[in-house]
Amino acid sequence: MRRAFLLALLLGSALAVRPTVTPALLRAAVAEGERLAAAPEAGYPLRPYTVYAVPDTLNLVAANGSVDAVTLATPFERTRYAVFLRRLGEDPVRPEDARAQADLPDHEVAFIVFAHGRTPDDQTFLTQFSAARLTLGGRSVPLLDTARSGASISQYPRTAGEIGLRFIGTVTYRFRLPAGLENASGTLRFTDATGKAFTLPVQLSRYR
Repeated sequence: MRRAFLLALLLGSALAVRPTVTPALLRAAVAEGERLAAAPEAGYPLRPYTVYAVPDTLNLVAANGSVDAVTLATPFERTRYAVFLRRLGEDPVRPEDARAQADLPDHEVAFIVFAHGRTPDDQTFLTQFSAARLTLGGRSVPLLDTARSGASISQYPRTAGEIGLRFIGTVTYRFRLPAGLENASGTLRFTDATGKAFTLPVQLSRYR
């Protein structure tokens, strides 16, 4: 029930994508993750990594399709997030373990699509998403994997005319980032569970 609220909180200065997490970047990711976990009421700051978001993630609008937001995951950001989660649980983590738990190898990026079902009882919506296509610098980037989470119930309390209950989940598209495209611009394309086609601008120079 709290996931939509958490997404609204998460979407609340990034640099350029670093294709590899060097020892210096690993230390920085650990330090930032620990600092963020020390103030959990502020949430985890996904806004700098947000590629797309609807105007109000607590309100269902049919014209928006089934996508609430799309965020970019980088090796640095996922490592920072792994530290954040472990420290929230007051569980110490070694830097090398945090890097492994990030589950995003060097030279890869991922796009995480936060989505909801078409109707209150729709639990199969994640299977209705198409494959994704990423173009950077005029080149097609290889799609390595598409992962779908399980579905859990949540509420969109500002929805007019109904309670706003929907099953929610994520679709994660993972790509291999070719050398030389770390700061490139391009587009991410996919179709959601309602048949709505998304063409989203991507500027890797905005992220770290």
